[in-house]
Amino acid sequence: MNAPRTTLRRLPARELGVTLIELMVVMGIGLVLTLAIFLVLSASEGRKRTVTSVNDTAQAGGYGMYVLDKMLRSAGSGFGQSGTYAYGCTLFAQKGTTQILPATGALPAPFAAVNTGTAGLFRLAPVLIAPGQTTPNVSGATSDVLVVMGGAAGFGEYPVTFRGLPTAGSANSLDLPNTLSFRGDDLVMLAEEFNPNCMIQQVQSAFAGGAANALPLAGSYAAATIGSSALVGYSTSGTVMNMGNAANGNPPTIMLVGVGDNNTLFSYNLLQTDVDASGNPVQLPLADGVFELHALYGVDPTNSGTVTWVSPSSSGYDLATLMAGTPAAAGLLQSIKAVRVGIITRTSLRERDLVSPSAVTLFSDLGNALTYTRNLTTAEQNFRYRTIESTIPIRNNMN
Repeated sequence: MNAPRTTLRRLPARELGVTLIELMVVMGIGLVLTLAIFLVLSASEGRKRTVTSVNDTAQAGGYGMYVLDKMLRSAGSGFGQSGTYAYGCTLFAQKGTTQILPATGALPAPFAAVNTGTAGLFRLAPVLIAPGQTTPNVSGATSDVLVVMGGAAGFGEYPVTFRGLPTAGSANSLDLPNTLSFRGDDLVMLAEEFNPNCMIQQVQSAFAGGAANALPLAGSYAAATIGSSALVGYSTSGTVMNMGNAANGNPPTIMLVGVGDNNTLFSYNLLQTDVDASGNPVQLPLADGVFELHALYGVDPTNSGTVTWVSPSSSGYDLATLMAGTPAAAGLLQSIKAVRVGIITRTSLRERDLVSPSAVTLFSDLGNALTYTRNLTTAEQNFRYRTIESTIPIRNNMN
């Protein structure tokens, strides 16, 4: 008898496993694909962070320049066109029982080193450039400070001449032809031709304005005597100018603007109208990402309609000359028709590789004498920089 024959049956492919080699090949391909996807995502995320950082910095710098443009265009409001005889007068102001102008204590950072010629003394001018008077910690190089002054009343800013001599005592008041352009809590400036001093005073809060001749003074900024200046020191040729209001959020601008630590552009009102919850004066951050600020004067001494750009460090337009308190100095202050402001911004994101050139320049179209060049260290070249420049007219100085 023949033995039964065994028939071999081929198993379907789905019933077969994979070999170790096949498994390793698949795993290897998967790892390569995973690595490639990770590298693509990592590069994409890096580019996204860079673009976002650059955009944020550009927007912050643009906003900072917008604020400066708005501030500088209005410089001199309230006195620039009708009270030019007051240019160069020493500003006196008191808040409460403390004299704040001329400043008797140190100014807050980053303005502690600001000096216009005499420590704490500020003379009336639409705009001044204090070259190299802040040193931001990130940049480590000096940066310019802008001193901007102007009123914010927007109503009756024409100087009103005294009708009679000012009175001083328990009921301080100014004797004027009329008081139609004044309201309670207005901050006013007293000035007089050939008088080297100007005083900031405050109208009594209950005053409603009108045709009355007496303008009563009372409030935080009212004082019969401030330092070496007194109400009774003015004659009947004295004038009073409405500069803004202390109570309605529209105070005058007697402002310092400059770059401080952590790439931040700060402002500080010398009248101390910006205070914290405890009532202490504070500096306000205007924009971040600002690495340095530099500026030039545009001058037109003959009112020809064409400005010439000069450095604030050059002879003739340096602080010592502009702040001399003389008629000649007042004429120079009136000849400043524009300011050219340059801002260098820097991203907060540090790049792995060098991404910036070895130097950043401002005002390169004005020739070597006026071009500002900031040489960057190797470590600083790991950040991205942008420059923003703007020519801003001083409208109230234009005839």
